[in-house]
Amino acid sequence: MNKLLTKVNTLIQWQNLLYIFIFLLLVFTCFFKIRTDENIDDCEMANMIFKQKEHNFGMIPEGKSVTVLFKFSNTGESPLLIKEVNTSCGCTVPEWPKDIIEPNENGEIKIVYDAKYPGRFNKTITVFYNGKNSPQVLTIKGEVPYLIKEEKKIYPNKIN
Repeated sequence: MNKLLTKVNTLIQWQNLLYIFIFLLLVFTCFFKIRTDENIDDCEMANMIFKQKEHNFGMIPEGKSVTVLFKFSNTGESPLLIKEVNTSCGCTVPEWPKDIIEPNENGEIKIVYDAKYPGRFNKTITVFYNGKNSPQVLTIKGEVPYLIKEEKKIYPNKIN
């Protein structure tokens, strides 16, 4: 009986040591995570600065595609990677660099707008990247005039 009690006590001691070890491991892991998060400063991250964030095409003929280049710089201390560029409409198609933009280097995002339908437009382009201030939103706007010829085709008997 005495041997059994010593074995049980030994198991309890090992179990307590295991609990203490797990507790210390968790505390150390949490402390290390907090310390690494504190060490990341905003100036050490990639930073995308655009020369312009909005472009007005003005009047565009119906059916014509127009293009604009949004130029940017990586002013941060880390390489910049554009993860994704989303547009608010299928009539707006983006092209962006898939390679890394090193600190103090420049790049550009090409936007093509297909002016299929008449009327004013205001489209947004959202740029997601691996830096502070992500995402950033670019805007294109303009107007596609209504054609008077089309009105005569639709209403041929209209009196002027």
